[in-house]
Amino acid sequence: MKSTSKMVGNWELSRKTIPVQFLSFAEAYLDSACRLCKILKRSTRKRTYPRSAVVLYLAFHSVELFLKAAILNKSPNDDLGHDIKKLSNRYRNLYPGKKYNFEIPFGTEYLGFEPPDKLPTPPPQDQTNRYPIDKKYKEWEGSFGFIPETFLITLEVLQRDFERIKRGIYGYQFYAADSVPSPLTNTFEQK
Repeated sequence: MKSTSKMVGNWELSRKTIPVQFLSFAEAYLDSACRLCKILKRSTRKRTYPRSAVVLYLAFHSVELFLKAAILNKSPNDDLGHDIKKLSNRYRNLYPGKKYNFEIPFGTEYLGFEPPDKLPTPPPQDQTNRYPIDKKYKEWEGSFGFIPETFLITLEVLQRDFERIKRGIYGYQFYAADSVPSPLTNTFEQK
């Protein structure tokens, strides 16, 4: 029996620009978040907070990489960190207008009450869904919840936004140079 196994490797990205490499990872993280979120939506047995945190982390990291891809496409020498708010502000300065606008689905909500005037510093979003505790081995402050059915809608909107913005930023050239299927649509783009 012939094996249908095929090794994949980083050489798939070696001839792509740095922004497209970031974009490829952003799409892969988002696709993985969607797939796991669908599993959590279907299975109450698998619907656990640790798995939910993984979905949130994958989605968060996807947005971070997507913003970095767009920023590096226009400003390749930018010094980029992990702060979504700073990345978002830089992105919006480089890409103003509705054509490039999308809602970043991460923030703090105060359900049923007004936030206090002086808020404690929230835990770092890039860490709360990555680790169960902080560096001092203490639980994160706050309550964190997740509803797969609702967040799946958010992820699907994010997928559509990524596709729309990707076409606006990279245009037809991106698809003509890319010979692998888009992780978001699972179809080959044609020249």
